[in-house]
Amino acid sequence: MANPQLSPQDPALATLLAELEANAAPAAPGFWPPAPVYWLSVILLVAAIVAGAWLWRRRRMRRRCLLALKTLQQEPNGARQLQQLHILLRNAAAQHAPAHKAESAPAFAQLVRATLNRNEVPAWVNAHYRPDSHVDIDWREPRTLIKRWCR
Repeated sequence: MANPQLSPQDPALATLLAELEANAAPAAPGFWPPAPVYWLSVILLVAAIVAGAWLWRRRRMRRRCLLALKTLQQEPNGARQLQQLHILLRNAAAQHAPAHKAESAPAFAQLVRATLNRNEVPAWVNAHYRPDSHVDIDWREPRTLIKRWCR
């Protein structure tokens, strides 16, 4: 709505209009600070990288344990094979829960029995402590233990 006291022929208005400067375009938006969507994208990207590295590390440990088990199957010395299998399974159990590494031999045998869902402890679990350490090993059982403990 126009002001009735001002007319376009008024010399005061004409000088005021002549002194007005043209509208200047605003400056282009700067790079910093980024919009919240960019912050969210960066946070999600970092979270995905951390989660991926964590999963890759866990799977790498599982692959290492399974490779060590495969190498252990070719061990010609039965006593050494049982001893190394026990160490490997202790380390795999420690990956699952660090407290398992310090368990006594009977407690560890019960953990193996419970994990395999068997009624009795497999003969090979603590056979390396006995002088007659020749025991046949069903290699599917240690493989199952490693797969369950090294997830």
